[in-house]
Amino acid sequence: MTNDIFMMNLKMVQCGLPSARTGESREVSDKSIHITDAVKRAVEDHALRERPAECCGLLSGANGVITDLHPLRNEAEQPESRYFASPADLFGAMRIMRDAGKRLLGIYHSHPRSSAFPSSSDVEMAFYPEAVYFIISLEPVVEMRAFRIEGAGVEEVTVSVVDESGSVSC
Repeated sequence: MTNDIFMMNLKMVQCGLPSARTGESREVSDKSIHITDAVKRAVEDHALRERPAECCGLLSGANGVITDLHPLRNEAEQPESRYFASPADLFGAMRIMRDAGKRLLGIYHSHPRSSAFPSSSDVEMAFYPEAVYFIISLEPVVEMRAFRIEGAGVEEVTVSVVDESGSVSC
C-alpha cells in the first residue's frame, strides 16, 4: 500500500498539484480555514449518505477559501473503519481543480462511529501537510473538525463558515 501512496504522490506532482514533498507555501493560515456554507453542508450530506462506510473527498478553492468539493469513492478493504480514495477519482478531481485554476486546500473523510479526531491510521496516511484534514463524526451528532497533520503532530484548525460572497456566516 505504501508504494501505491508514493505513486499517487508522484502523479499529483506530475499533474502540477502540490504534494507533501514540494515544499510549496501554504495558501491558508496554519490556524484557520474558510469554507463556504454550501460546501460544508455538502460534505456532511456525503458523510450521511455513505454511512456506515467512511466517505472521502478533496476540497479546493482559491485565496484560502474552500469553494468546491470533489467526492471520491472509498475503495478501502474495510470501508466502515478506513478510507482509501479511488485513484481514478483522485486523478480526475485533481485534473478538474487544475483546469479550474483552483488549489487543493483540504481532504475530508468521515468517522461514522467515532469522534472527529484523527486516528493513528489517519495520521499515518496524512501525506499532504499543506492541506487541512477535515473529519466528520456522525455520532452522537454530526460534527466537523479540521486539523493540520504533519509527521506525528496534530493541531486543530479553526473552521470559519462563509457565505458565497466570502462573508463569515458563523
